[in-house]
Amino acid sequence: MADHSFRDRWEEVKPRVSAPKHKVALFSGCVQDFVYPEQMEACAKLLGDHGVAAEFPMDQSCCGLPLMMMGEKKTAQDVAIQNMRAFENTDCEYIITMCASCAAHLKHNYKKLVEKNPRLSAQANAFADKIIDFSSFANDVLGVEAGEFSGSGEKATYHAPCHLCRGLDVHEAPRQLIEKAGLEYVECNEEEVCCGFGGTFSMKFPELSSELLKKKLDNVEATGAGVLLTDCPGCIMQLRGGLKQRGSKVRVRHVAEALADAKKK
Repeated sequence: MADHSFRDRWEEVKPRVSAPKHKVALFSGCVQDFVYPEQMEACAKLLGDHGVAAEFPMDQSCCGLPLMMMGEKKTAQDVAIQNMRAFENTDCEYIITMCASCAAHLKHNYKKLVEKNPRLSAQANAFADKIIDFSSFANDVLGVEAGEFSGSGEKATYHAPCHLCRGLDVHEAPRQLIEKAGLEYVECNEEEVCCGFGGTFSMKFPELSSELLKKKLDNVEATGAGVLLTDCPGCIMQLRGGLKQRGSKVRVRHVAEALADAKKK
């Protein structure tokens, strides 16, 4: 756990924008709020640098996907309602999340969880329409350009989270951002194959998870890249743990962190 959660630091790191180009709200999910808040801070920095005003509703909680996967549908529904209420009074065009799993669940499953209630169903549809992953927002909405960054030219490869490439059908945005950040993107073999995390999958089926991770890391190290980038904190946890166990020097970071690092002063 981080010493200070993202929500505890929000007032310190929130973008101060007087004439915003866009208004967004941030959904952190559990891991980036309490384990990797630096990833959310990188997002907040990029938003501020591009004149985007942001809100962070404090009543938000876990997206509820782990509950859904364990068959706790009623509790998952309660969490969905809580999160929708947390965001209902925000003045935002988009709700950005940096976790691919959260994004897919918020966008696709909330509507199914409350579909039998007409009022909540309408709210869930409006909520889902605003959900966007970080890379799509930065690349496709903000349209960040290579000239904004002074990258190192270091070799970087990419792992595509399952919920991003299959759940949201996002493929090119993160790869384009890596190149715009001034890194030398080196494609990894089987880039869109699972890393073996899968939330509770890695705990319920450790042998299968371990085999998936081994194959993924073999492919990553074969690229000769010094940094591995991805768009999911769960994947980051899995990949960092595996590389640390190997004694590898490859660093694992979120795409947002790569952009924040490379931004020209």
